[in-house]
Amino acid sequence: MSSHRHRGPGRVATSARRSVRPGLAALLVLAVGSSLGGVAAAYFGSDGAGTGSLTTGDLHAPTGVTATTQPGTGDVDIAWTAPAGGVAPAGYRVQRVPASGPAVDACGTTATSTTAGTGCTDEEVPLGTSTYVVTAVLRTWTAASAPSDAVSVDQVTQAITFTSEPTDPVYAGPAYAVSAEGGDSGNPVLFSSATPAVCTSSGTYGATITFVGAGTCTITADQAGTAYYAAAPQVEQTFQVARASQVITFTSTAPGGATVGDSGYQPTATGGASGNPVVLSIDASTSANCSIAAGVVSYLRAGTCTIDANQAGDADHAAAPQVQQSFAVSPAAQAITFTSTPPTDAKVGDTYAVTATGGASGNAVVLATTTPAACSVAGTGPGAATVTFTAQGTCTITADQAGDADHLAAAQVTQSIGVTRRAQTITGLTSPSSPAVGGSYTVTATGGGSGNPVVFSTTDPARCTATGANGHTITFVSAGSCTVEANQAGNATWAPATTASVTFTISAPADTTAPTITSIDPGNESGVWTSIACQPSSPNARICVTATDGVGVDGVSIKLTKSNGRCWSGSGSSSFDAANCGTPIALTLSAGVWRSSVLAVQGNGGQPNFNTTSYTLEVTVRDAAGNTTTATRTFTVTG
Repeated sequence: MSSHRHRGPGRVATSARRSVRPGLAALLVLAVGSSLGGVAAAYFGSDGAGTGSLTTGDLHAPTGVTATTQPGTGDVDIAWTAPAGGVAPAGYRVQRVPASGPAVDACGTTATSTTAGTGCTDEEVPLGTSTYVVTAVLRTWTAASAPSDAVSVDQVTQAITFTSEPTDPVYAGPAYAVSAEGGDSGNPVLFSSATPAVCTSSGTYGATITFVGAGTCTITADQAGTAYYAAAPQVEQTFQVARASQVITFTSTAPGGATVGDSGYQPTATGGASGNPVVLSIDASTSANCSIAAGVVSYLRAGTCTIDANQAGDADHAAAPQVQQSFAVSPAAQAITFTSTPPTDAKVGDTYAVTATGGASGNAVVLATTTPAACSVAGTGPGAATVTFTAQGTCTITADQAGDADHLAAAQVTQSIGVTRRAQTITGLTSPSSPAVGGSYTVTATGGGSGNPVVFSTTDPARCTATGANGHTITFVSAGSCTVEANQAGNATWAPATTASVTFTISAPADTTAPTITSIDPGNESGVWTSIACQPSSPNARICVTATDGVGVDGVSIKLTKSNGRCWSGSGSSSFDAANCGTPIALTLSAGVWRSSVLAVQGNGGQPNFNTTSYTLEVTVRDAAGNTTTATRTFTVTG
């Protein structure tokens, strides 16, 4: 507590009181200034005892009494001015005089318990209006001041001020720690929610605000009062609680190889806590490239396909921001298929109707050839053409199809066809009526379409020969069988004709002369084989015979016998055996010489090898008239 001194002069007391011991009832009132034998008269009250005598003099009352409240405490500070003259008081007694009701001691409660100073504090003063009277006390003498101005002890008002603001309040978001300043009563500010559907209050003094819904949140703040502080008027803090945000996340991976015409991707996504479904749709900007039905995406055009994901909100959740998933749709591949079967026996001059189908671009399948020397291709319509085979060889047909924005160009496919020349046939080959040695005839025949002449020849010039233009003249040389062959060359269109032939027998003129043997090799001689034999290459050898006859030599045969009686097989080997001796070996005419096959020399390895020993060669020549001549030769091989 504090005490205050107040200004203001006092005035002289007009009466004096003296207290008497309890039980005394005498009361004596003297006029101011009267005296009795130098002893002042006094009023003796029941509040004290005194001697009943006082040195002559005045006891003045205090002056300038003031009373000041200490707001909110119930304390009143009283101050006064000590008497300016007269007898100094021993102390002061202070009384509070309510506006209604009896006076109450404030400071110095009795005549003998006084306040020494010129100020004091009246504590815990009830609410209301009072005045204060200060009495100077000197033993049993008192002198009362004039009352102070009225002083009122009232409750102090309190005011509440919020000192916090929520930061981005949102449904189900972080709690808000509200704070506020109140009055000086010392009582806490208590918080509560006026909108419990949007926000709730909990924790110490209700200062934890939890956002349980979206909308307007109103927080009330109250502060209780005390004896000397009034309760603070309730204040409110109002703000909006936003709806909670939602986030959409694609849970499926976009396809990496989407192509036009395909489908099958099923996009999925999760959203926020509203419980509303995530709705998937094709973004309008790519609706020409893809579509979605029953959750499955189909790829319509090449380009970008964008899927939009949206989720609606509710009372407590905002609609989720749209999320997109994009991926590329590639052009579709195209494939070409030949729908026609190529000919298996294509001839020069033939034609073939080739057809093929392609992919979905709608572009025409273009048919061409990479072998223009063998065939030509003339288009007759999309995917169709006429192939003409122009020469022997391989005809290769190509098929191509261009792409477009949604389709790749098709891979080229080919079809290959073997082309052969057309066949020619020789017909009407003529033969002589009665051929005889020394005669001739003009052979004729009709050929194929190449236009080339039919050319004639004979297979055995020793019997008959073909001379003149294209071999039309056949001359009969010797008696026996004569074969005339007819051939026709081809050209780019026509293949050479198959050889035609006619065989007839040339008769010999009358002749009784036997053939003449002009030489035999080896003959009657001795020596190493390579020196006595007709040999093609050492160490092999042949047997050679030449002969003449008027009607022509028709054939030569030999028999080669070893010294042990075994005969050569004539097979071109060195095989000798007795079984070979009954069959002569026919020689072959070559360049006017009748020749055996090659005899293989085996050295001296024993039978049946050809080796160093003596041999007997028997030669028989037959002419066309059937006459024969036989000659024998004996030779010895020495090494």
